[in-house]
Parts: sequence; C-alpha cells; structure tokens
Amino acid sequence: MKVHQIVILIMVITASFSACSKPQSEEDVWQQASQFEKESKFDEAIHGYEKLVKQFSDGKYAEEALQREAFLYYNNIKDFYKTIECHERLVEHYPESQFAAQASFMVGYVYANDLKEYEKAEAAYNQFLELYPESELGESVKWELEHLGQDVNEQLINLFGKEESNGSVKSN
Repeated sequence: MKVHQIVILIMVITASFSACSKPQSEEDVWQQASQFEKESKFDEAIHGYEKLVKQFSDGKYAEEALQREAFLYYNNIKDFYKTIECHERLVEHYPESQFAAQASFMVGYVYANDLKEYEKAEAAYNQFLELYPESELGESVKWELEHLGQDVNEQLINLFGKEESNGSVKSN
C-alpha cells in the first residue's frame, strides 16, 4: 500500500469512530461527576462539574454543579481562591438561583475566616446585603461584619464570660 492510501485509510477509520461515539448527555455528565464525588475522586468530580457547566450552562444541573464544585474545593481540596471563584461565578451567572445567596455569603465567609482578608470580606458581605437583603443569611452577614477580624475564642468570652486557666469558659 502506498503512503497516501494508508493516510486515507487512517482518516476513514478515525472518522468512523468519531461518528459512532455518542456525546454525553447532561444527565450522563451529572451522574458521572456525582459518582466520582461519592467515590472521593474529587479532582475527577470537579472536572465533571466544570464540563457540565461549560457544555450545559442553561441546563437543569449547572447551578448545582457550580455549588458542588465550590464545596469540593472548600472541603476537600482546600483551595480557597478556587472556592471563591466558583461561588462568584454562580452569583454572576445565576443570581436568581436557589444557591446564589449562600454562594454570595460564602465569598465573604472564606475571605474572613479562611484567608483573613478582611477588606475583601467586608466588600463581599456588603455586596451580599445589596443583592440579597431579604435572605435568611442576612443576620449572619451582619454578625460577621460586626465581628470581622475578631478571634472566635474572644467572641465566646464576650458572649459567655471569662476564660478559666484550663481553657473552659466561666460564666459571669
């Protein structure tokens, strides 16, 4: 066989396989990503959720996929900047989503409590109050703003009394 015939044969075979492969449905991608998450294959799950949002941005799972991705970055990968990025994308692209208020809250929470970037936390919390003034998380945001940068142990002492030498809190 001549070289050009081999090349043509390879192209025909490749085209045949491409035509036979069926693209994954939104449901298939969701199921696969969810299964990876259940199996603690977090990188694969994140990749699946990212694929779902990219390919099916108007689909029924896109909002929840972004939320799941954000929480995987937060709880399992511990990449707080990626956590914030996912939450911000959710708020930006799906502001009416059932997950949007929580995502907006989490941006401020991560900045304040994990990254200790208090100016960014304050800006994020104030944005939350503008976007979701009726949210049940509003009181938590106001509390976070009032106590921004304070040590949690210090807050407990202020609420419940003096700290004893053994680390327990003594009532006043």
